[in-house]
Amino acid sequence: VLPDTIQAHVSRYQTPTSYANNRDQTFILVRSGKGKALINGLEYNLRPNTLINLGPFHRYRFLPSKGAPLEIAEARMNSSTYHHLTDFKSPKAKQLYLKYEQMTVPSQPPVVYLKGLSAEIANESMDGLLHEAMNDSVDRIQLCFCYMMNFLGIITDQMPKEYFSSNTTQKKGKK
Repeated sequence: VLPDTIQAHVSRYQTPTSYANNRDQTFILVRSGKGKALINGLEYNLRPNTLINLGPFHRYRFLPSKGAPLEIAEARMNSSTYHHLTDFKSPKAKQLYLKYEQMTVPSQPPVVYLKGLSAEIANESMDGLLHEAMNDSVDRIQLCFCYMMNFLGIITDQMPKEYFSSNTTQKKGKK
């Protein structure tokens, strides 16, 4: 289940970025600054402690506000690992990683604005991930993966529960 590679880095943006086509499973954490993210044509406000989860095929760019350059930490893993984790036909994924029995993710990515303990956990996890991503230890991938699962837990905890339910599940409940 572990990914082949996990990468993490911090970037600082003072001017708008070009569009990027995401190919990995990516967690983005705004460390400082303000601005906007354009993701799949939709605009999201960015401020410190904004956590975004982009799956493959999302197209995005960052637009920093004048006088408030964005500092963004990104963590990436190959997307096939994440898809395995969210495949609820897999008993391992159901038992180990997510508390939902069924999940359908809309085309809009999950974006959460963190505060308090969730913000602390996200920032400490990103600090640990950035540190471990630079190490050449034998357990680097395992440690980085654990930090990334913290982000997934925060996303599932902070997003409205309706976000994770499919249309068919909602229709069944309305009958």
